[in-house]
Amino acid sequence: MALFLIDQAKVNVYSVSIKFGRTVKVTSLKNENFKVYKDVATPILISAPFDTIDTIKDYNQISRTLTLYWRITLDNNQDYYIDVFNLLDASGSVVTSEKVTFTYVTSATPSTEDYKTPILSPVLIQDKSIKTDIDISYQVLAKNPKFYIDSVDPGNGSFYIENNFNNGRAIIIFNERPASNFLNNRYFVVQRKKIQKTPSRWENLTTNVSMHSWKPEVYIDFPSLDATPSYFADNKDYFEKGYKYRITVSKDIGI
Repeated sequence: MALFLIDQAKVNVYSVSIKFGRTVKVTSLKNENFKVYKDVATPILISAPFDTIDTIKDYNQISRTLTLYWRITLDNNQDYYIDVFNLLDASGSVVTSEKVTFTYVTSATPSTEDYKTPILSPVLIQDKSIKTDIDISYQVLAKNPKFYIDSVDPGNGSFYIENNFNNGRAIIIFNERPASNFLNNRYFVVQRKKIQKTPSRWENLTTNVSMHSWKPEVYIDFPSLDATPSYFADNKDYFEKGYKYRITVSKDIGI
């Protein structure tokens, strides 16, 4: 049985995440291959709906997940679909085009599920509302398949974490201990962005990066929100309401 191009998808007011069901060539992940249409009697093409794709940052080769970031605001309660076409598989052949259909809804109450897996077709319907609190995610770029991230805390894609979560510490557990020379903000890039309908930019955060004395655990300590930031201290707030956070782990990290 042939594999679907799109295994799962998630659409929200900030981004579109597409998890591919088969290997695709990174070079074919171009903006022109992801077109958005207003789903009306005569479909209307939406001009330049996404930020320019940066495959180094936006494509997770381990999970085969691509994240597209909206640069426009869609109409509320309107049906849309994303046409995904001209992607190449591992052999260089063009994969049959598929669509992600959704209804854009802005609501005060978030949807309770992030993904809905297609049953009889690769088309997914997913509504996602505005989030007004913290959204934290991780992006892992693969270089050595024998060296990988085993787990993270908070979990990938966690929403609404407490402002003082774990004293501002995120924990990334690898299958092996990474070399100590990678423990800095060059290889662990930490950013945050304000959650709003209009486009906003990611801003870099200076964090403390350290590792357990013998376990393969890397600690990312966020700065507190004080005028003079503290790191991993009690009774401090570290995650500001109305922002989303992400940690990008470089593909160049090794053991």
